[in-house]
Amino acid sequence: MPVEGIIARHRLGLSAKLALLALVVVLTATLVFSGVILFGSQWYRQAALSRMEFAGAFFGERVLRELELMASDARNLSVLPEIGGMADARSQNANRGASEDGADAYWRKRLEAVFESVLLTRPHYTQVRYIGREDNWREIVRVHRAGDRIEVVAPGEMQSKGNEPYLTDRAVLNAGLPFFSRITPNREYGQVEGAPTIRFVVPVLGTAGTVDGALVINADFEWLLRAANLHPSDGFSVTVMTSSKDYMTFDPVTGPGPLRFHGTPEWNPADLPDFAGISGGDMINVTEIGWRRAINVTSLPSGSLSRGDRLNLRTGIFVVTELPTRLLFAPLRQQLSYGLAAAVVLSMGAAWIAWIMGKQLTAPLHRLARGLRDRDFGEDLSDLMPTTNDEVAELARALVCLNERLYQKSTKLNAIFSEAADGLITISETGVIEEANAAAGRIFGYDAAEMVGRNVSILMREEDAEQHNKMLRQRIGRREQRRLIAGREVTGVRKDGTRIIVEISVASARQAEGTHYIGVMRDVTSRCEAQARSEALVKALERSNADLDAFAYFASHDLKAPLRVIDNASAWLEEDLAPYLNEDTRDSMNLLRSRVARMERLLDDLLNHSRIGRIEEKAQIVEGRELVGELRGLLHIPDGFSFEATPDFMNLRIPNMPIKTVLLNLLGNSLKHHDRETGFVRLSGHETDNAYYLSVTDDGPGIPPKYHAKVFEMFQTLRPRDEVEASGMGLAMVLKHIQLAGGEVGIDSDGTRGTTINLILPKVARADKATGRAA
Repeated sequence: MPVEGIIARHRLGLSAKLALLALVVVLTATLVFSGVILFGSQWYRQAALSRMEFAGAFFGERVLRELELMASDARNLSVLPEIGGMADARSQNANRGASEDGADAYWRKRLEAVFESVLLTRPHYTQVRYIGREDNWREIVRVHRAGDRIEVVAPGEMQSKGNEPYLTDRAVLNAGLPFFSRITPNREYGQVEGAPTIRFVVPVLGTAGTVDGALVINADFEWLLRAANLHPSDGFSVTVMTSSKDYMTFDPVTGPGPLRFHGTPEWNPADLPDFAGISGGDMINVTEIGWRRAINVTSLPSGSLSRGDRLNLRTGIFVVTELPTRLLFAPLRQQLSYGLAAAVVLSMGAAWIAWIMGKQLTAPLHRLARGLRDRDFGEDLSDLMPTTNDEVAELARALVCLNERLYQKSTKLNAIFSEAADGLITISETGVIEEANAAAGRIFGYDAAEMVGRNVSILMREEDAEQHNKMLRQRIGRREQRRLIAGREVTGVRKDGTRIIVEISVASARQAEGTHYIGVMRDVTSRCEAQARSEALVKALERSNADLDAFAYFASHDLKAPLRVIDNASAWLEEDLAPYLNEDTRDSMNLLRSRVARMERLLDDLLNHSRIGRIEEKAQIVEGRELVGELRGLLHIPDGFSFEATPDFMNLRIPNMPIKTVLLNLLGNSLKHHDRETGFVRLSGHETDNAYYLSVTDDGPGIPPKYHAKVFEMFQTLRPRDEVEASGMGLAMVLKHIQLAGGEVGIDSDGTRGTTINLILPKVARADKATGRAA
């Protein structure tokens, strides 16, 4: 059988496709739902962490309440009248001698009765004692538990407890701070007797305001934990552990186990993390979830839950709550199983319903498709169209023609839009980019998809963006001409912030939902930069040629060589005729040699002028105060004159070349041409984003306005050279430096008194910013 026949035989019908599509959609939704549940395990993990932390805090609070109750009992006992009465009676007996039937015995009996009632009420308390400070902290009143009995200890059997660990910290006792002792075995007469015990000690103040005793409650630590009623359920097990690795486990099946005290034969480290270094300070609640079990460690806080007082635990106590991981995440697994089962049932049902409905709805299309397969190209197909006037018939009539036209047109436009060499974008009347081709993305450094949905102002400077948005707001609802802009060069901004020059053309298209704008753009930055460089090079070449021509004319060998001959000859004559020269002839010889020196200096200045712009000067960014220091070292400042610089100039960061050369010429001119014995010259300046603005001001004779342009010409001076020795090249060199840098220079003076020369020096061009050279 041909391959085409096999494909035709196994081709799925539309109804089957609809059913399959429904199945695929439901299965996809099921997989997504399952994926959400699966990949949402972090949320479930967080819920599990919260559950463990809540359980740890719950069991920790129960233990904490027992400790708080013990502390509350001790504090209440310490303020009873019997304690004060006993202290007063002992003080009186110390002065008059003890009496068995006196106040001492009276208060003792009352205090013993109170202590006995406390032990009856609190079965886990083993001793209640009032201890005096005298005689190495000797017991005064003591009631303890002996088996099932409660015994009052006779005065003669009292012990001194000053060497016990809980009474050795004198600083805490003297400060009057209640505290829990470390958990240690009970000791009588220096020997270990009884179970591991925790004690709460309350210092008792005497009439003088100093500590003269202590109220101490001893509690069997194991029975204190049993009294906390830790009864874990739902698979939880709880272990109360101390920083000394004593532990007691509460199992949900077997109940509480015995206290395992470190150092005893029964003690064996529990299968728990190492908690060394964790103290009983502020509450910590740490949970670790492993593959087999989840563990929460909660340490008891130092603050009481109800009173806000300090419990001051000397031994860290931790409540370790454990739960098998399978029980912790059982709700998640159950929910996932139910969800998958429901999804499978839903998928099958949806596929069956879709198949039935699709088969009924697509029956006319099946008939049309069979007829189309049997007809040749170009035959009349009208008899194959459905006779009904329903949606299927309308679809059959319009589908072929409309789809073909739309496909052809869309394919053509998409190819033009995507493959165009110029950038193309369309924006809405609110300025949002709706489409952009790859060329537009390349021009501005974006992916084409990244530009869609963002405002077109991202491609503009800030100052242009606001104006553009304002223009768009004004155009909303107006009828626009189709062509708005043609071939305009504007400044654009790339994604990385660099600016480019773009040639744009913009047209508008009015549609039902509003006006849309189509922009065609081309990056012409390289062309503009090349044009600017070409123009600058032409101008520089013209200036260079003119300067070189002038220099070649004036600085030729024929002009300078005779000067050297004249200078040498005059020196020889002056030496040979020295005995015959009088004052007039000697002055004439000096005048001759000074004119020769002036001419040589003039030629040197002319040579320096011609070199400006042809020899590269390496510039460095320096602070204004550093430049002022260099200028002071190079200038000759006569007595009576001052050289100042404003704070704004001092704080500038500015390239030292050619600014140093320019300022040295201007400052030297101000000092040289001054007409008084005293005066000043001031240097000021500031900067903007684009240029440095510098000024040199003096209080000299001034420059008449009619000479403001002339003084910048070569060989020009305002005063005769016989009065001021000058070549007339200083300001000409200043002007050339500034012009080569693309700047401006101007004079502000009325010709009567004082002159200010203003300089505008552009900052570094963007491509040269790294070198710090002026443009």
